[in-house]
Amino acid sequence: MPLKEYCGATPGEEVASTMSREAVNMDVIKTSLIIAIGVTFYYLLLQWPTESVTKEIIGQEASYKNNINDSESSLTEPLTTFSDPDVGEESSVDIQGNYFDVQNKDLSLKIDSKTGRFVYSELKNITKEKDGTAPFEIFGKTKSPDSFKENLYFANSGFYVQGEGYLKPNFSEILKNITDSGEIEYQLLGDTERFDFVRKVRLPSTGYKISVEDSVLSKSNERLQLTPYVVIERDGSPVEEGGLMYTYLGPVFSSTNDTYEKYDFEDIKEAPYQNKSLGGWVALIQHYFLSAWVPNQSLEYLYQARYSNRSERFSLGYTSRENVVNYGDSVSTENVLYVGPKLPGQLAEIEENLDLTVDYGFLWWLGKPMYWFLELGNKIFNNWGMAIIFLTVVLKIITWPLSAKAYVSMGKMRELAPKMQQLQEKHGDNRQAMSQEMMQMYQKEGVNPLGGCLPMLAQLPFFLAFYWVLLETVELRHSPFFLWIDDLSAMDPYFILPILNGAGMYLSQKLTPTPPNADPMQAQMMKIFPLVFAVIFAWFPSGLVLYWLVNMVIQIFQQWWYSRKALAN
Repeated sequence: MPLKEYCGATPGEEVASTMSREAVNMDVIKTSLIIAIGVTFYYLLLQWPTESVTKEIIGQEASYKNNINDSESSLTEPLTTFSDPDVGEESSVDIQGNYFDVQNKDLSLKIDSKTGRFVYSELKNITKEKDGTAPFEIFGKTKSPDSFKENLYFANSGFYVQGEGYLKPNFSEILKNITDSGEIEYQLLGDTERFDFVRKVRLPSTGYKISVEDSVLSKSNERLQLTPYVVIERDGSPVEEGGLMYTYLGPVFSSTNDTYEKYDFEDIKEAPYQNKSLGGWVALIQHYFLSAWVPNQSLEYLYQARYSNRSERFSLGYTSRENVVNYGDSVSTENVLYVGPKLPGQLAEIEENLDLTVDYGFLWWLGKPMYWFLELGNKIFNNWGMAIIFLTVVLKIITWPLSAKAYVSMGKMRELAPKMQQLQEKHGDNRQAMSQEMMQMYQKEGVNPLGGCLPMLAQLPFFLAFYWVLLETVELRHSPFFLWIDDLSAMDPYFILPILNGAGMYLSQKLTPTPPNADPMQAQMMKIFPLVFAVIFAWFPSGLVLYWLVNMVIQIFQQWWYSRKALAN
């Protein structure tokens, strides 16, 4: 919204008196606000991911090199200080069609029978496209939809055998059971020459949380060292951009030292990551979705990430302390795997701070309560567009007292307009003398011309916070409002909301008193603000523009009400 709507008079040039210096300072502040608003909107415009970018990240095939026979480790020296191993690239196994299916109402996964990898996942009730039927995929990304042997994105857990490498379970049988708690339990049975391997995969009837328990029983007469591990691997193929920047895509770690640490792909290429922590978690996040491993929080782990130049794959995960086993000894480890959308409620239930993957930026302390009100609005109206309107009204009520003071001041300025016109006629081109006398009049009448800027300053943090809430709220993805708005996360297809915003700003300008000594250059800038903002909003998601439009309508009502009240007094 235009700065003139908030800030009243624009005093003239620098003078020696204190009053005139205050006038000049107001000019500086107002000019700075104009620049800040422009930079803010440009930054937000760059940050918003286009649909084409999202498609590249989540659904399209990527070019890559076939590295089926990679070694188990791309580093000659292990990273771990627990002795072994370095969490990293497991050797690829070229098999066809040997997969086990595990699923609930929301999630379907395929497990590679030889390696135990989770090589493919479908979010059954979330589609790739707005009007499409194809389910959203997280793991997989293969050349052929019928083959997962060349998967680029997968997760795994199990054991590393000292001196031999990663233990391949060779699953040959799967048993399904419904537990007393209603969970769906899959038991996968496998064996090797030295071990019997059992994996229990438990899923609730709905949701995206997967409990994975791996157990081995030693059949060897040799004394063996086993290190439990989990890993997420993703290929290193670049993601094409659709003209605008996309949100963060890469690893995130949580530890006792840092509850939310981003260590992106470029960082990993420069130097491997490692950090020892009690508890914690590791995740690979993208716009709206993530995969994450969460261990038992009472044990210590070594978190690691690295890049393999040979296979062009990124590996991230953690290991726990090694176990020494003899004949007949067994070792078990249990972890939680989450594969799905960024739903703060479900993530927080799994582990503390896991909901931080829903990243509201540095204004998270505003973003979290705003999301809570947004969710509450949806529960009331069963429509996310109405929830946005509900949140906007709540925010306007919260900031009403501050806005009221500004509009009362603006109403008084409108009342003083004839006197200001008289001062202009009296002093002519002597802006210095007119500014001094005008400041005296402001003091006498109890008007603070700078007080009108306060609502602008107060509103910007809320606007920025809501931008990130909208950016990170997966529920708004493909969510319709009314009539022509069928996706609140996409731009208005007919630019109706941006045009209405421009019209609202123009009307707001007409309701704002213009001081007779206003700077001509600034006055001309204000006249084009409605058009400029309408063009900017044309590229913003319709949900954000809806928020701004409702905010504008309420503000126009406030201006009219307090101007009428001031004239009545």
